[in-house]
Amino acid sequence: MNFYTVELFASSIFIAGIIALLRFKEIRKEYYPFIILIWTGCVNESISFLLVFNGYYNIVNGIIYDLCESMLLLWFFYTLGVFQKKRFWPWLLGPFFLAVWIVDSFFGQRAGRFNTFFGMVYSFTLVILSINALNQMLFRERNLLRNPAFLICIGFVIFFTYKLLTEVFYYYGLSGDWAFTRQVFKIFAIVNLLCNLIFALAILWMKKKKAFTLQF
Repeated sequence: MNFYTVELFASSIFIAGIIALLRFKEIRKEYYPFIILIWTGCVNESISFLLVFNGYYNIVNGIIYDLCESMLLLWFFYTLGVFQKKRFWPWLLGPFFLAVWIVDSFFGQRAGRFNTFFGMVYSFTLVILSINALNQMLFRERNLLRNPAFLICIGFVIFFTYKLLTEVFYYYGLSGDWAFTRQVFKIFAIVNLLCNLIFALAILWMKKKKAFTLQF
């Protein structure tokens, strides 16, 4: 899988971005954090492609995007109602993410590289939040496959579980074998494509009625 194939798979985020742009007036505000995340991903992907294509590293925009992603997803889970019984958790997790991001980005042993420790921390957290949301939806929703929140959380579980594994490989120095690393990135590109298509489908199912939340 060459550079252009990987970029083509990554660019599938634009499918979701364009659909969100066309249907924005029909989308309830409860999904706005997710829509903003999709558009932020489109911008980040554009910047990354231009930098790499011209021979530069995309580390800086990558680690900034990770922080934005973590905050936007905390906001999304808040609007979804995941924190309805523990409303103080977002106010703890937000500063915690920021502190870990600062330490890992500027003072970590791998300073100047992708912030792998932060990636592990927030990926693990988002997988747990997604699973928690899915568990509650299973008992309250019937037509799950047409529920945007269900599809989004399924995509999160798939994406961030694999992202967590790749971050672990890098953090513990398991990326020394280049052949192994290439296989990891090949799978990640496919996972990225799959999740972007799931997100596009979820946006298609977002109707101008009250968005699903876990709140009573």
